Amino acid sequence: MSGTLAISSRELRAFFLSPGAYIIAALFLLVCSVVFISQVFIPGQVSSLRNVFQFATWVLMFVCPAISMRLVSEELRGGTYEVLMTLPVSSGQIIVGKFLGAVGFLIALLIPTILYVILLEVYGRPDYGAVISGYVGLVLIGAAFLSTGLLTSCLTPSQPVAFLVAVFFWLAYRLGTKAIPAYLPSPWSNGVFAADPDPRAQDFIVGLVDSSNVVFFVTLIVVMLIAAIQAMELRRWR
Repeated sequence: MSGTLAISSRELRAFFLSPGAYIIAALFLLVCSVVFISQVFIPGQVSSLRNVFQFATWVLMFVCPAISMRLVSEELRGGTYEVLMTLPVSSGQIIVGKFLGAVGFLIALLIPTILYVILLEVYGRPDYGAVISGYVGLVLIGAAFLSTGLLTSCLTPSQPVAFLVAVFFWLAYRLGTKAIPAYLPSPWSNGVFAADPDPRAQDFIVGLVDSSNVVFFVTLIVVMLIAAIQAMELRRWR
């Protein structure tokens, strides 16, 4: 556990020392602010962050791989991977530590958006249950994006390749689970539809915290992290 925490704190510090991380954060907040001002913070509009949360689930599909693409690829490219492998920690501790560091930065990325909640409180009466549920949903789906980016980062020393593979995986996954059911018979189409992450994320956005949706995203994250651990193990024994 101490090894995992040490790696996660190291990664979190690295994020805050990286100019690229601040550029990613600025772009994310800029886009979310534009959506908030144009679709939420207008007279007569319902005092809700649903539009911001819904748009953010798509923005995070690009932001999170940009955050996680460097986690292992940078070690491979910079020649520090061998040093990392000599540390008295397992591949699992390394992967989980890097993942937790990335999730920590994701949470830090979302904290400034609390300003939107404050503005809604000043000029309206937001449903705080739905607001909290929406943030939980963003963290879960963002963590799923991060775990995928971490896996692709383990597979290549090229950060752009790791980024693109993660983004196109999720783009194909999200669009495919909507298009494929139309071409399948009922039992199979229902299964593919149930794998669509967007309706599950939408439940969080409207204020519905369903345990099955939590399990769905946690399972995705665990599968991606296990695959990343296996990829690191294969590199360890080459």
